[in-house]
Amino acid sequence: MGNQIKVLLCEPIRPVGMAYLEQEAELVISPDSRPETVAGIAGDCDAIISRNTRIDALVFDRAPKLKVVSSHGVGYDQVDVEGASARGIYVVNTPGANSQSVAEITVGFMLMLSRKTGTAHEVFLRDRDFSVRNKFIGQDIFGKTILIAGAGFIGRKLAKICKAGFEMKVLCYDPFVTEAEMTLVGMEKMQTLEEGLPQSDFVSLNCPYDDSLHHMIGARQFSMMKPSAYFINCARGLLVDDKALITALKEGVIAGAAIDVFAKEPTDKDDPLFDAPNLIVTPHIGANAADSIDNMSLYSAMDVVAVARGEYDKARIVNREILKLK
Repeated sequence: MGNQIKVLLCEPIRPVGMAYLEQEAELVISPDSRPETVAGIAGDCDAIISRNTRIDALVFDRAPKLKVVSSHGVGYDQVDVEGASARGIYVVNTPGANSQSVAEITVGFMLMLSRKTGTAHEVFLRDRDFSVRNKFIGQDIFGKTILIAGAGFIGRKLAKICKAGFEMKVLCYDPFVTEAEMTLVGMEKMQTLEEGLPQSDFVSLNCPYDDSLHHMIGARQFSMMKPSAYFINCARGLLVDDKALITALKEGVIAGAAIDVFAKEPTDKDDPLFDAPNLIVTPHIGANAADSIDNMSLYSAMDVVAVARGEYDKARIVNREILKLK
């Protein structure tokens, strides 16, 4: 069984996933994660697991045996799904694997923003002046209102934490989820994103990205938010117009923001976002908790093996529609 399936890793994954692959397949690890390097060694591989490497025609055209590509995470925008489907290649991802971790870091950002703990830490550590405590008067998040864009695994986890832990009012915009489904987890369905913006003390993006959602948050949306509101993006950078966010922060249109994702990753050191006031930034660490990464590694490994063996019902397939074409 060990040599029936050949799996290429664009970079190593956690030991739990590696161990599964070593038992179930022949394993190849790319010497680096550049697309051209991956393409050069993908020729006889049945499966590829990518964390951040772009997988598109460059790779597809040089991998005639390829059956499945796994995105090691919930988002899969680094994979050309349309191109894969056209070639009969399945794309799988790991929905739910990191939902707890991303929901928790979102709540952490809410607390940091509302209680000003990040700034207080920096100033106190720099100046060692205890009297600065009087400059940091924050707000509780208890009883406030949050608007969540996206009622998937992460959005629902976040809603439950906000409801149970802080008795918050939870609004949600997701055109693909019914009002009845949202009610079950304590969400109030918004028919449009704009409907919820003026009501909310916090706005959190927890939805996947596609071209139709490019810059779904821009100057118009920021202008509809309360001046006291905070914006959080732990989803994808391209959902937000960065120039509009910078302007909103500089002009006090909103009170602050926390960003874990960027339009370009890795970021440029001179990215203008870094100079914006009242902004918390982290380098896409929302899912960087050991539990989540273990889940993503194991789910990725199990799913590529299942698809390569034709056991489609065992896998989390993104482009499931191509099953009907075979």
